[in-house]
Amino acid sequence: MPTERRPLLLSASRLLAASGLALLVAGCGAGTTTAVRSDQAALGRVVVYRNGVAYYERRAEVKDNRLVVRVPSDKIDDFLKSMTIVDDATGKPLPISFPAPGRSRNNVTELVVQLPPLPDGVREKARVVRLSYVTEAAAWKPSYRVVVNDKGQVELQGWAVVDNTSKEDWRRVKVGVGSSSALAFRYDLRSIRTVHRETLHDETRFVRAPPRGGAVHDGKQQDDKVLAAVGAEALQSRAKAEESRAEVDSMDDADTARESVTRGGGGAAARGYRSHPASAAKSAPASPANEEMKKDSAERDMRRQKLARHRQLEARRAAHERWLDVLADRLRRTGQTVRVEGTSQPGEGDAVGRSVDRAHQIRNQLIERGVAPAQVVAVGRGVVRGQSAGVRVVAVDNPQVGSKSARGDAADAPPVGESHFESESPMTVAAGTSAMVSIVRAATAGDVVYLYAPDSRGGDERFAFKAVRFRNNTGSTLDPGPMTVYGRGRFIGEGMAEPIPPGALAVVPFALDRQIIVERKDGKRDEIAQLVKLNRGVLTAEVRHLRKRVLKVHNRGTQAAKVLVRHDTPRGWEIASAPASVEQMGTSRLFAVTVEPGKSAELTIEEQTPLRRSVDLRSDAGIELVRVYLAAPGADPKLKAAMAEVLGHFDAMVGAEAKIAHLRERAAELRVRLDELHDQLSSLEGMRRGASLEAHLQKKMKETSEHVQKATLAIVEAQEARMLARVRFQDALAELSLAPSRSAARAATATPAG
Repeated sequence: MPTERRPLLLSASRLLAASGLALLVAGCGAGTTTAVRSDQAALGRVVVYRNGVAYYERRAEVKDNRLVVRVPSDKIDDFLKSMTIVDDATGKPLPISFPAPGRSRNNVTELVVQLPPLPDGVREKARVVRLSYVTEAAAWKPSYRVVVNDKGQVELQGWAVVDNTSKEDWRRVKVGVGSSSALAFRYDLRSIRTVHRETLHDETRFVRAPPRGGAVHDGKQQDDKVLAAVGAEALQSRAKAEESRAEVDSMDDADTARESVTRGGGGAAARGYRSHPASAAKSAPASPANEEMKKDSAERDMRRQKLARHRQLEARRAAHERWLDVLADRLRRTGQTVRVEGTSQPGEGDAVGRSVDRAHQIRNQLIERGVAPAQVVAVGRGVVRGQSAGVRVVAVDNPQVGSKSARGDAADAPPVGESHFESESPMTVAAGTSAMVSIVRAATAGDVVYLYAPDSRGGDERFAFKAVRFRNNTGSTLDPGPMTVYGRGRFIGEGMAEPIPPGALAVVPFALDRQIIVERKDGKRDEIAQLVKLNRGVLTAEVRHLRKRVLKVHNRGTQAAKVLVRHDTPRGWEIASAPASVEQMGTSRLFAVTVEPGKSAELTIEEQTPLRRSVDLRSDAGIELVRVYLAAPGADPKLKAAMAEVLGHFDAMVGAEAKIAHLRERAAELRVRLDELHDQLSSLEGMRRGASLEAHLQKKMKETSEHVQKATLAIVEAQEARMLARVRFQDALAELSLAPSRSAARAATATPAG
């Protein structure tokens, strides 16, 4: 059990022997030096800490007025930094003298303590001196046991493994261990330091030296550390690739319609025979069919060119995605904070606004790849001399890159606690040996649960770990260490505990029995929170970027199980919706769900972060995003009225698309039937008895060809209707505009970290 820490000065009388130093205390008087027996400078108490030091106390009896403490020379700085020597009778500190560096003998430095003389008339007697100091020592190691019962309680046991690396036995010493946030370091106090003083002369100058020369610099400040740079054209690679894909798809539609008309018309095809394009070209070079073939050849060449350009755009898009993936992976690993600077080119309308949009485009894509929003700052710089339009990713000065605090692991970590445990009775630890000191033995509330922590180190995405949950009621922080779990008189698993503050609830996984299976499904979406501006079909808005995690928990066991889901929220994100049953575990949240045997339960966690997006209303995703916003009660009435006509034209486009898809499906079925009839007619050719059947099939083929032709003409008409609706839609978008509010305009220039 913890004991109260004693004040350093008052309890300083017991510490020297545990130091691990070859320490000799000697009394000096009448010109002679005699060694004092070890029981005259007995060690009383030692406290070992986790930060590589130990605190020692000792009492020494001195019959003369001088005390000599011999210390190994490599430990002298620790002694001078921390040693306290006081007269036990008066409580006053005593002065210490020691030789200059280089005057030590046999790597031992003698510290001489001069006691004040006794007053006249007072009989000389043995005087007690209290000594204490701190010096390096082997850190102690914790080891825990948890014994689980079926009554909602556990017994917590703890031991400290202490190593006596000194050259002295610790005999009947009260041994303690502790940990805290106290810092420990080495500092040179023994060396002699001289201070350089400048030598001054009179100011009379007979010959004056010229100033020094050197290379000529341009006077510019040191360049920022640019992690990546991308031009405005590369930023549009995704949008251009998608437009190219739509264009290629539309070419496929045109080719299909043209082929259907050719195959579905009269002539040889209607009679069940096919004509090869090459033979037709040779037999009738000046015929309309030949001209049609030339036209088809030119269109095929154009199609090949467009396909080649589409492949180039897809390659650019893939390269853009790759460098974003590499940069995002680096930022996730190092925790580096970056500034995304967007720039515009001279003569570009709304230069600042476009530069801000470019910066936010990269910021959004990094966040979507798992970078914490607080790590990325978006800034629009407008037109910058010497820089073309695009984006630069610049490293922000962060001295803790790669450390836990930089990654956010320690930014919101709980405060460092303190612990102090001491043996109840004196004990003996021989030099060069180790001992286990009992530090904890307490009953506390606890039970066995399941912990699902897929994002933690060593976690499993499929199964939940069996874990012991208990409360630390010791009043001291339990340091991280191994924890062995026993239940029903047998060993049931081992775990590794993180620091557990006093009064905190701990959950330590110890087994993986695969009784609890978890199916995880992640998703994300955007919701418009505030409009910034709308210009020529591009809507700029502040959006709530939401990511959703749905967990379906299955219990394959025979007993009800309580499952705790560990969830870490990165900096810059906040919980939007989650189960009400939640517990805090360090920087993580634990969401609880109880699952009956053979049953399943579902748990949903949703997080949000603000983003600034430019939404293209010409895309399906952009229109649907605006529809959701307009359906909300707080939608902007101006935008709602302006979008009515635009949405009407968009719905007409969607209707035409649906009609085209239906007609294509019908035409495809008819073409399959047409091919079947052609094959049947080919098999009957030259047969005398098949004349009537051939006539019947030719009639069927003619009817089917007419249906194909009608369907093809209907496809062309629907495509024309779609084109008209698209032109009206784009024209309405070009005329649509919405001025930004003042608050939105102010927020448009930058997005702060966090």
